[in-house]
Amino acid sequence: MPERYSLLGRAWIPVALADGQRVFVRPCDISQPYDTNDGPKDILRIATGRPDCDVALMEFLIGLLAITMDGAGVGDWPIRYRTPPTREELEALLAPLQPAMYLDGNGARFFQDREDLDGTTTPVASLLVDAPGANAIKDNADHFVKRGRTSVLSRAGAATVLLTLQTAAPSGGAGHRTSLRGGGPLTTLVHPGQPENSEPTLWQSLWSNAPDGYTAQPDDYERVFPWLVSTRVSDKAGVATTPEDVHKAQAFFGQPRRIRLVFEPNVDARPCDLTGEIDEVVVTGYVTRPWGTNYTAWSKGHPLSPYYLPKKTDTEWLPVHLQSSRVGYRDWLGLVMDSTEGLRIPAASVHAFTERARNLGRRDQIALLDCRLLVAGYAMDNMKPLDFGEALLPLIVTGSEIGDRQVRATARSLVEGAEIVAGHLVASVKLALYGPKAKADTGSTVLGPVRDRFWAETEDAFFRTLRTAAGRFVIDGEPADEPQEARAATAEEWRNVLRRHALAIFDDTAPIEDADGDRIQHVIEGRKWLGLMLEGSGPTGRKLFDKLHLVLPDTGTRGNGGRGRTTR
Repeated sequence: MPERYSLLGRAWIPVALADGQRVFVRPCDISQPYDTNDGPKDILRIATGRPDCDVALMEFLIGLLAITMDGAGVGDWPIRYRTPPTREELEALLAPLQPAMYLDGNGARFFQDREDLDGTTTPVASLLVDAPGANAIKDNADHFVKRGRTSVLSRAGAATVLLTLQTAAPSGGAGHRTSLRGGGPLTTLVHPGQPENSEPTLWQSLWSNAPDGYTAQPDDYERVFPWLVSTRVSDKAGVATTPEDVHKAQAFFGQPRRIRLVFEPNVDARPCDLTGEIDEVVVTGYVTRPWGTNYTAWSKGHPLSPYYLPKKTDTEWLPVHLQSSRVGYRDWLGLVMDSTEGLRIPAASVHAFTERARNLGRRDQIALLDCRLLVAGYAMDNMKPLDFGEALLPLIVTGSEIGDRQVRATARSLVEGAEIVAGHLVASVKLALYGPKAKADTGSTVLGPVRDRFWAETEDAFFRTLRTAAGRFVIDGEPADEPQEARAATAEEWRNVLRRHALAIFDDTAPIEDADGDRIQHVIEGRKWLGLMLEGSGPTGRKLFDKLHLVLPDTGTRGNGGRGRTTR
């Protein structure tokens, strides 16, 4: 009998080193530099070549750390951040997981059904979340994600693709269950800032997201890893799976799909279509059956995802999903702080990191303003993935409770101010192009891009302004003596940014030189209305100044329909 493929003993995780090399490592190798011919090199990131697989592998490794390592609490966390476990320590911690870490052979298989499954073998490409479906292939509609690009996977590639599917499983038709967080869940991962703007190591990124309170003992493993026991079948006679039925750490190891990989000798030395390696055993297909684990009622159940309440009267928090692959600073607000209405909360890992960071040494705290938040997930249209969105956005952590609170309040104020200006800009352009009585839709192909361009063009300035504000709120690790002055300076800088971009976009969209007849007057009126509002005139201008906590200029206002006119 051939030796089983152990995902603890084999080097199967592709990673990028500080010198640019890509190598394969074992789970126990992730905490220390990798020995190369040129000496030890830091491991910086997962490098499968697919962003969805990179994120899924990050989640998997965070899950392993969560169940095997204690000390992720606020006080103890910095110790492991600065001094990672040795390779030998991590190997010993992970060793009890071995029964759950076999990919093939008899007995429990990694992320696969406990029983042999009968049925037709499905091509391995269908394990990819974005693979074209049977109908798309039949109708020759696989225009953007072509068929036939993945036909052979090494065992390392198969393990990676399989865990990615189980982690992000979209709706797959009757009985083919979605992931614990629904189809294509949104994940947010903290990337800690480093002195001299260097890139954090993989260990630092993993440990920055490892949750507290998920430790499991070997006696718990059957409730952590669903493939160690018979599948909780969810057909008409089956059951749903709630957090009360299993260990809370199963959030990292959910298995909604019933799958058994089919292995065969690689007699033709075919390279893996994911990793490029040539393995002696490959996977070209799998067998699947419906009615796998049906995860329900996992309210706020995953520490790496933000959640929301559809209505204030609801009690079950639902995981946030991307609506498009574009993630901007409007979305960022809801990913890093609670909403004012109490209907949206960031991932528990984001909240935990801001608290843990306050216990870092001064040298590490200096780099906190350069923290990033990786936001990643599929934008789905029911069963169909539209795109995989991925953005690395500033996180901005001050290392001070007071400073963090001031940054959050300022960020909310800046975004709310931008929303006011964006709406008024679109209305002004509508007036200029169509006149005061027009009924043009503000989401039309002409007016919709005006709003989108405004948000895109002010994004870099938003993060620069907020980072500058954080530096004003916390000086040499201590809260500033005059935070009101810092807030006022930040608000005025941001108003000038909004003014500059709004007027430029108006002039590009409704140039007066292209106008004739009555439209000339409409353009003049629209631009004047916009400019006055940005100076605090009219109801909308007063609302803008109120949101930014700015003092209105000493002027009176008059006008019709909220179009203020400044008088001096």
